[in-house]
Amino acid sequence: MDIGARLADPLDGPQAAPPEDPLADTAEVWLLAEEDVDRFAEATGGAALLTDDERARHDRLLFPAARRRFLGARLLSRQVLSRYADVPPGSWRFRTGKYGRPEVEGAAWGLDFNITHTNGLIAAIVVRGRTAGVDAEVTPARTEAMQFAPKVFTPLETEVLRRNREDQRGHAFADSWVAKEAYTKATGMGMCRGFDAFSVHRLRDGGLAVVDDEIPEQERELWQVQVLQVWDRFALGVAIRAGSEDTGPLPVRLRSAMAELLPREAGP
Repeated sequence: MDIGARLADPLDGPQAAPPEDPLADTAEVWLLAEEDVDRFAEATGGAALLTDDERARHDRLLFPAARRRFLGARLLSRQVLSRYADVPPGSWRFRTGKYGRPEVEGAAWGLDFNITHTNGLIAAIVVRGRTAGVDAEVTPARTEAMQFAPKVFTPLETEVLRRNREDQRGHAFADSWVAKEAYTKATGMGMCRGFDAFSVHRLRDGGLAVVDDEIPEQERELWQVQVLQVWDRFALGVAIRAGSEDTGPLPVRLRSAMAELLPREAGP
């Protein structure tokens, strides 16, 4: 038996979900500050947990910050997934979908995850029996970023943004951006889907709704999109396609990687 096959063994059998599954009726988003990545890596196994391909990709990155975020995202994904399945963090293997979206390889756990990282924050969302996407950006958005609104938003979204109070436009832009990117990541297409091909609108009750003609009508009510504020510095977009047995929006729980994932002796 070669080592690749041996490491894949824990993911191959028809395992059942653990009792009292925290993901039965909740989506969980794990947060890791970029400034904590070095400590998180030291406490959880660091680059030794990565595959040869992941280490090569890490080493090709030119800037220390990019390498730090790459490492943090990969380690966070492994530690988080192992919270919901009896698989060691170093044994997870991943494949990429048609448009490059990372997916768990060879697993029977029904887990779906998605990761994002921006300057200062890394986040991972995990669901079971559903599909999810997550995106984060610093808020408010910079003025120069908002100049691209007509190229990435629909005309109506651009008009709504323009009509926001000037001191709120940066937040409104960041909210719209992360909501749209989380949605495209959940669909598996990411940046391959033009952001001006669909709309995200705020409802009277403060929630968000996706208007996308490419979604079959019977599936539209399965989608939920929301934006959360994290540490007063980040807009966090979450998009979830509900499972067949869900009867309403799925609660989203934010969790701390440093407080809950580190070994007890290494905790904050």
